[in-house]
Amino acid sequence: MHQVTRRVLLAAALAAALPLQAMAQSGAGKITTLVVPFAAGGPTDFMARLLAQPLGRELGTQVIIENRPGASGNIGTKQVMTTKPDGLTLVHTTIAMQAINPLMYPDQDFNPARDLVPVGITGALPNVLVVHPSSGIKTLAELVAKGKAKNAQLNFATFGPGSSPHFYGTLFQKATQVAAEPIAYKGSGDAAKDMLAGRIDYMFDSMTTAIANVKAEKLVALAITSPQRSPLLPDVPTLKELGYGAADVNFWLTLQVPAKTPPEMVAALRQAVSKAVQDPEYKHNVAARGVENLYVAPERLDAFFVSETKKWRDTALSIGIKPE
Repeated sequence: MHQVTRRVLLAAALAAALPLQAMAQSGAGKITTLVVPFAAGGPTDFMARLLAQPLGRELGTQVIIENRPGASGNIGTKQVMTTKPDGLTLVHTTIAMQAINPLMYPDQDFNPARDLVPVGITGALPNVLVVHPSSGIKTLAELVAKGKAKNAQLNFATFGPGSSPHFYGTLFQKATQVAAEPIAYKGSGDAAKDMLAGRIDYMFDSMTTAIANVKAEKLVALAITSPQRSPLLPDVPTLKELGYGAADVNFWLTLQVPAKTPPEMVAALRQAVSKAVQDPEYKHNVAARGVENLYVAPERLDAFFVSETKKWRDTALSIGIKPE
């Protein structure tokens, strides 16, 4: 068992007995920074901003958001790893950072699984496979047929190597045997512009940005990556329904702190995040943007991370994700 994991488990009982009121008193006058290692406006960013108020209330601190994008999230994540492990600097990142980035950037001098420890899961975010209306494509079968046609040269947008659109796009390629060229953008905003302009054949877009464009008929939704259909897009089938169950992998987001953070502080943070993500207003606001509730109790976090990281890593290896 990971040394940090053992220490955190030993401290869990202490944290459970630590009243959140006492935590709030100890945090009075301090600032907690949530580092988002991606550009402002994306799902990792807006979820952190919606969580700031309930989390600050539980911690008794002011919570601010700091965007540090670059290198598929590596720059901001590494910055958090090297900060003072005092529980006041957290990174809001994704399972892709945990499981895929180490495969794509093997020369990095850090490893999230070793150098960070989780303090909570903030939600799960489906991707929606979309095409431009001008393509004339209305179903997944039609997109596959187009991709398999003679001399077909499809492309798909990603938010950079290791991002969920890159992962799902590559997984889709293997499942359908359709060859397509990934086009990497710095973030969701840039990718969406070219997608809306009809310059990209397809994209696994974040649910948060896909909803409005699909409802406005600016894009056509062919499938969703969630285990069940979304109530926000009830007419869009899941990949599993369409026969591509292997592509049904849950994309979730998490708050983490440096691994050297004292275990009693990690345990206390887990209790605070647990309460913050169950705040009714937070749950309502993220659900309205397409985020699915994925609550993992503090005592289950470590086991969840181990099993989910293995699942994503194994899937990434199976589809040939390689170093950049």
